[in-house]
Amino acid sequence: MRNVQKRKKKIKTKIILLILALFAIGLVVFSQLSRIQDIKIIGCERYSEDEIKDILMSDTRYENSIYLYLKYKYGEPKQVPFIEYMDVKLTSIDTLTVHVYEKSIFGCINYLGDYMYFDKDGIVVDSSSEPYEGIPIVTGLVYEKMILTEKIVAQKDELFDVIKDLTRLIHKYEIDIDTIHFQSNNEVILYNDKIKILLGKKDMYDEQIAELKNMLPNIKGKKGTLHMENFTTGSKTYFEISE
Repeated sequence: MRNVQKRKKKIKTKIILLILALFAIGLVVFSQLSRIQDIKIIGCERYSEDEIKDILMSDTRYENSIYLYLKYKYGEPKQVPFIEYMDVKLTSIDTLTVHVYEKSIFGCINYLGDYMYFDKDGIVVDSSSEPYEGIPIVTGLVYEKMILTEKIVAQKDELFDVIKDLTRLIHKYEIDIDTIHFQSNNEVILYNDKIKILLGKKDMYDEQIAELKNMLPNIKGKKGTLHMENFTTGSKTYFEISE
């Protein structure tokens, strides 16, 4: 009777060990099958596809597609500047499709040594110790408070509509503008490298920015002031060269 019990115990132990071995083998096979082979990126402009892929791969373990999917679905993924969130979908066991939703950045302000980036409503959505390429720095605004995730409290709140209109046009015509400056009388000055562009004060700047797109290639590399304060379609501008 005792020998029978011993045999049953040995058989039970062997079964448990076999199950554990099969489970371990299954984990190894599964981890190999779910090793990321491809990531498809959709909807990203500020970062390249390779940059987004590098960010995602640095935010997972064992390069595992299931792990990455679950982390972005239910966990706390890495925060990336100018990215609102990334929607990660499992296309197949080793392939992911990622929809990138960027924050709408309209400009930035240099505040206490940091660059505070704001959206179309003047809400600070990000900050960085270094300026990012392609986003104009806004100067000349007088503000009272600037806190991340809150609206900038400025004395002339209506100027954010002007900034929104200008940045929309700058992006539309793919013009490199370093700085948007507001003078005390709200007249606008743009800076492109060593070129100072006087736009004056207007309700809309569509005509001027469209003409600026055509003019900049002709004065590229020069230093001076481009007078466009009184420009309308069909009129002339003049470029004053500085030494």
